[in-house]
Amino acid sequence: MLAGLVYASGKSVAYLSLDKSESQPNFSKLLKKKGGELPTMKKAFLLLAFVLAFAYAVDCSGSIEMGLPAVTEGEEKGGDIVLVEMRLVPGEGNAYVGVEPPTDTSLQGSLEIAVGVAEGLVGEEIECDVLVTILDQSEYVQGPSGGAAFSLMAYSLLTGNQMRNDATITGAVNEEGIVLPVGGLYEKALSARAAGKDYFITPLQTVDEKLMLRNIEEISIYEVNHMEEAADFFFGGVIPEEKPLNLTVEPLPELAEYEGVDTPRFRQIAEGIMSREGKAIAGIEDQELREYFGEKMLQQVELIEKGYYYSAANDAFLSYIMADSLSRIDSPDVESKKEEVEECLDSVDVAITTYDNYEWIMGAEARLKRAENQLEIYGEMESGTKEEQYFIVYQLDFAVAWCDAAKDMHSAASEIGGQPMNGELLKEHVETLMNISSNYTEIEHSENYRNGVEMYEEGSYAGAAYELMYALALEKQSNDMLQNNLSSEQIAELNMGERESLWGNVFKAHSYYLMEIDDLGGAYAVAIFSKGMEEMYMGIEQQKYFEQVFEFPEEGNETIEEDVAEEEIECECPECIQEPVCAVAYALLLLPLFIRKLR
Repeated sequence: MLAGLVYASGKSVAYLSLDKSESQPNFSKLLKKKGGELPTMKKAFLLLAFVLAFAYAVDCSGSIEMGLPAVTEGEEKGGDIVLVEMRLVPGEGNAYVGVEPPTDTSLQGSLEIAVGVAEGLVGEEIECDVLVTILDQSEYVQGPSGGAAFSLMAYSLLTGNQMRNDATITGAVNEEGIVLPVGGLYEKALSARAAGKDYFITPLQTVDEKLMLRNIEEISIYEVNHMEEAADFFFGGVIPEEKPLNLTVEPLPELAEYEGVDTPRFRQIAEGIMSREGKAIAGIEDQELREYFGEKMLQQVELIEKGYYYSAANDAFLSYIMADSLSRIDSPDVESKKEEVEECLDSVDVAITTYDNYEWIMGAEARLKRAENQLEIYGEMESGTKEEQYFIVYQLDFAVAWCDAAKDMHSAASEIGGQPMNGELLKEHVETLMNISSNYTEIEHSENYRNGVEMYEEGSYAGAAYELMYALALEKQSNDMLQNNLSSEQIAELNMGERESLWGNVFKAHSYYLMEIDDLGGAYAVAIFSKGMEEMYMGIEQQKYFEQVFEFPEEGNETIEEDVAEEEIECECPECIQEPVCAVAYALLLLPLFIRKLR
């Protein structure tokens, strides 16, 4: 990928460095023939050919700039406008993104698809290269959400039609020209308004997005389903047909019961999230909205009864956040919500990591890290307008939901107890995942990856392993989708075999569910994560056996109580490793961890 972009950059420099006098054909030299002039017919033919070639070179020219709404990450997470330039140059019909700032593979893929969609709208294929340059000072640009804008820019260049500049658009596109959903519509709408735009065009919105966006004033927001609608608006001024609020809950597909290992404690986690969701729904005054969320809760119950615990928990998690924030939409109180997050974080009763509960610790530490990050970012964000206050409350609700889930998982871990785990073992797994991550040049921009690295540095190895595995799964999914290397058969292959681990089971079930609702990309990423967590579990189980054989724990000390002092539960495995025979056995057991790769 990098080599291709460097080559493209060099190619664009070559085009730009051509002197005009050198790029035009010298007719007087070319029409001369040694010993005399060319025959009249041949001269006419060559003259026509050069005229056509020159006209073609003129067609493959021109540039256009457009501000694309984006979601920024980092210390000041929010919305922004990224200025992009697109140019046409003579070439072979390829599309390239500049190397500065760095971009991910999904952006390159979205550009290629977008150009094809634009050619379809024009009705003919033009052999020009398309060069895209990010003009602002962004450190990194990623995601497919610029696809719709790229299509409009390419259409403008190919037809010469002027595009209106009082509007902007977000959305991915597929080969058929359908405008696909993207995230961060609220942040992008605010950034479009701040940039002085009168109109913001989005893909078809979910109910949740529509409820949030309808409260933003001083900018008109419309939805489009196809790029033809977008082109009619940007080039013809045709206002897209209004898509009414649809509070109909899509029915669940026909789901067979999940036949994997039951995880009743995770069912309790899902039911706890649903309980909090129900309390949030009760705070909504609008009867129609309450009925909508109530239907979603009925579906969650059905998912739980069929064994899709994570699917139910995830839906309840998102519904809780939306319902709670909507219940406060008329009077959003940022300070009160910040205090709620802080109180939750302060009340977490952290369990001791053991060989029997470490999977619960993995999930708990990862979610606590996300909650802390969310509070750090949005707790300090300035809120001037009412909608900005509502947006911050909405984001802080994520922190509350993650914190509550982490508390539930720590509680489950405490109930399980077990023999204290040697922290160095999880550390070895984390370092293995970090080594694998080095094969993915763009993964460092993943929030999950950054969380994993930070937790590794803090010594929270369980949570670090969870976040790094999740980041790797998403990165591999992104790469394989770009290369069209993703199918239901591949997902089925990844999900083959029994799962003994907590996360292997709940995510395998979730992968099946996502397959049934035709979310192949999500199902693929989740299947990779499930398989990776299962393999990590098997490696740790081997080490657990090793500990029991060589450490010979005293009778009565196989489990721990909540009030055991820290110095009384320190694991002495590192000292064991210093012995030659023990060290060799330990190395042999860990060897598979270092050679195993995500496939």
